[in-house]
Amino acid sequence: MGIDNLVEFDFLDPPPHDMLVKGLEMLYALGALNHEGKLTMLGRKMAEFPLEPMLAKMLIKSEHYKCIDQIMTICAMLSVGNSVFFRPKDKKMHADNAKKTFYRPGGDHLTLLNVFNTWK
Repeated sequence: MGIDNLVEFDFLDPPPHDMLVKGLEMLYALGALNHEGKLTMLGRKMAEFPLEPMLAKMLIKSEHYKCIDQIMTICAMLSVGNSVFFRPKDKKMHADNAKKTFYRPGGDHLTLLNVFNTWK
C-alpha cells in the first residue's frame, strides 16, 4: 500500500502506540519485517493468508517439515477458539474427563490434532 512508517501514519482511528510497537516487534521476530521495517519475502507470503501472523508462518514453514496436512488442521482448530471443548456447568467433571482422553504428549496443538483425527 506504500505505507513506510506505521508509527507516524495518520490512522482514522489509531491503535494504542504501545500495541502498534508490540505488533511490529512480533512481525520482526517472526521474520516478516526486516531491520528497516519493510516486509520480507516471508512477510509477503504471510500476508496472503487470512490468519494471525504466527499461524501463517507456521503454515508456511510446515512445507519444509513435510507436515502441511497436520498444520492446516491445527490452524483450523486454533481458529475456532474454545468451542472445541464444551464444558457445561452441570457436567464439568464429565467434560474434563472426556477432554483428558484426547490428550497427547507434546502440548495442546497435538491434542487438538488428535481431537480432529478422532472425529474424522
